Amino acid sequence: MIYTLQKFFKDLSIMREKLISLWLTETIRLIENESGRFADQDINRELRASKTPLAHRIVTRAVMLSKQSELYAALITLLHALKFSFILLLFFSFFIGISLAFGALSQNPVNLYWALFSLLGVHFITLFIWLCSFFFFSSFGGSVLIHCWLWLTRKLSQRKTVQQLIPAFVQLLGGKIRWLIGFILNLFWTIILSSALLVLIVLFSTQHYSFEWKTTLLSSDTIIQLTHYLGLIPSIFGFSIPQDNVIRISDQALNAGYVRSSWAIWLLGVFIVYGLTIRFFCMIICGISWLISCRGIKLQLALPEYQLLANDLQPALIDIVDNDLQGKKMHFHSAMNLLENSQGAYLVAIDIPEDWPVPDSVSFLGFLNTRQQRRDILDYLQLKPAKKLLVAIDANRAPDRGILNLLNQLATKSQQYRIWFINEGKQYHNWQSLSLKSSIPTWLNEE
Repeated sequence: MIYTLQKFFKDLSIMREKLISLWLTETIRLIENESGRFADQDINRELRASKTPLAHRIVTRAVMLSKQSELYAALITLLHALKFSFILLLFFSFFIGISLAFGALSQNPVNLYWALFSLLGVHFITLFIWLCSFFFFSSFGGSVLIHCWLWLTRKLSQRKTVQQLIPAFVQLLGGKIRWLIGFILNLFWTIILSSALLVLIVLFSTQHYSFEWKTTLLSSDTIIQLTHYLGLIPSIFGFSIPQDNVIRISDQALNAGYVRSSWAIWLLGVFIVYGLTIRFFCMIICGISWLISCRGIKLQLALPEYQLLANDLQPALIDIVDNDLQGKKMHFHSAMNLLENSQGAYLVAIDIPEDWPVPDSVSFLGFLNTRQQRRDILDYLQLKPAKKLLVAIDANRAPDRGILNLLNQLATKSQQYRIWFINEGKQYHNWQSLSLKSSIPTWLNEE
């Protein structure tokens, strides 16, 4: 039994983490649709080097981007706000139930059918609205408590990002969200009716209440039949129905003990069966269905956004290929030859004409002049980080933010890293002021 519970809670934790990851992925998709792609080159390069399924790479990318953009922190804040507002609404539901019971028994003698309507009227109305919204709509229609919960959550979180997270959650779940809404809504009503039942039992146990029925249009025989119909199912569970003569004479309040107790038991039975039991079983059914449906939530890879993203997350190729000036493809080196000949010591060139004479004594990995060249070489170094990396730079090229960012990326993909200035151009002194470690090609062959 203990092992089963431990496994259940472990599965819940795994499901929660999976749902959060998919939630972040959907949020990133909506944000990128609205505002354009994130700066994800480094993340995509790292994921291309991994040997994981495409769906896993897309989800991992979204999680990494969310942590960079503080979206993850916003989600955690939202979850805390949801939890806190949920607890507040549970307490609120408890006090609603108490007021419901006191309102039904506010008069003595108690008008039976008016008290029954006070106890179950709103319950049946909201139950009908929820069932209609459940079968005909997958949105929040008819769920006032859900609207209150989300409104309170927005107020507590005070983050603009929540406006993007909640639509993403609804979009992710689709029709499955009705099970979650049903569970939460029926949980609130279970708390309301349970607290009302507790107060009813306490009041019936500590005070004298007389009961009567009043009608202008209905006959006493109709009231007797109605009382039997309502008490039929509760009687199966031990809640007795008042005798016909007791029902007939109860058009006036009677103080006889057996009359009061028989009506109190009947009232409790009808309230429990048609109120609390219905909501409790709806809550259980929705809760189980929600857990089952959660296991089927997957990334919709057929979406156009993910189809485009799949191209950027395809595993990196082993060969480095580039176009020369005549449009011909040149294969510089394969990964196997590079590893055998260079032992992880490479030379690369940034923004240098491709007719530049490469030193014969080193293993030249390639030029980094175009976006595709940079992507190919960075992808390769992501797969096979260099032990030594020498970066050839034309000192006529200004050390702007773009080239410095590229140098930082190269530095993270090598154990040792040096700059080689192939000349003393116009920007040489600006480069020198950056205090970068420099060297010459012979450094690559040193032990």
